[in-house]
Amino acid sequence: MEIIEHTAGRVAGPGLYRMPAEAYHADPCPAPSLSSSIAKLLVEQSPAHAHAAHPRLGKVGQDGNNPTRPKEIGAVAHKLILGQGVEVVAIDADDYTSGKVRLARAEAYGEGKTPILNADRIVAERLAQRVEMRLAAVPGCSGFFDAPAEVVGVIRHRSGAWLRTMMDRVEIHATHAVIWDVKTGDVPAAPHTLGRRIVNMGMEVQAALYVRVLETLLPHLAGRVTFRWIFVENEAPNALVVAEADATTLGIGGRKLALALDRWNTACAKDSWPGYPAAIIRPEFPAWAEAQWQEREEREDAAARDRGEPLNWDVAASPFRPLGMGEAA
Repeated sequence: MEIIEHTAGRVAGPGLYRMPAEAYHADPCPAPSLSSSIAKLLVEQSPAHAHAAHPRLGKVGQDGNNPTRPKEIGAVAHKLILGQGVEVVAIDADDYTSGKVRLARAEAYGEGKTPILNADRIVAERLAQRVEMRLAAVPGCSGFFDAPAEVVGVIRHRSGAWLRTMMDRVEIHATHAVIWDVKTGDVPAAPHTLGRRIVNMGMEVQAALYVRVLETLLPHLAGRVTFRWIFVENEAPNALVVAEADATTLGIGGRKLALALDRWNTACAKDSWPGYPAAIIRPEFPAWAEAQWQEREEREDAAARDRGEPLNWDVAASPFRPLGMGEAA
């Protein structure tokens, strides 16, 4: 399938496109569409949150996040790794303490660009170089470097909903496809931490959505689309790990995506975007916390028996009555 160049406005229909990031994030679909970030809000928070974050529904102005220097380093490194992305504005200063420098930074963000201090730019360039060197040493990753970057996929789901994705890179072969997603950050990329990180960030929803969109556009590759993350540490030595979404990750992600689609379609049809329940709730005490405390009790009981002073865990029992209560219950 041909990748269509698109500069602004709405796309004509389903397909693979290359477009500026600002065009994608403004939602170029024929009707308001579901992206992975909106899907995560529908699953983890509420339709009201999704409406407030959607560029064609309730979102007002720019994102309210507070940019940090590490985030700027990651954003610029991301652009250098992919070879394209938002325009970068280098600021000749050591820090953001000066009012003039802060103003230049704000102006860059206001124009949809990414500002970065010169010293941080050097860090970002070094990070990108190390990623290229280390990724080349990982077997099975050579296709990343020549794959098209920032490719947008647009489909209309059989439910009627429009879905959209922006793939960092995508390899499309006659027999299979590989979707690549680069994640830079200040958190460790150690392999044993990635499962929890994927769940905490809702990355399984992203993987399932991206695979679904590409398989819909390329049905002859159904079941043969792989999703891979490249997790990169911003801090030296800028270690990286390549992780591939397994069947369980894609399966759970797909079920979460199904829930997001149901909530999205219901809210769109009724033009009603409810928030949290208007009622008093009783939060469920986590099973893991209960088990953890029960283990603690067993240790405390054992220690008390060794001292010959057995513990009474009933706070309402008589040993815990206030002093001076006499025979009162």
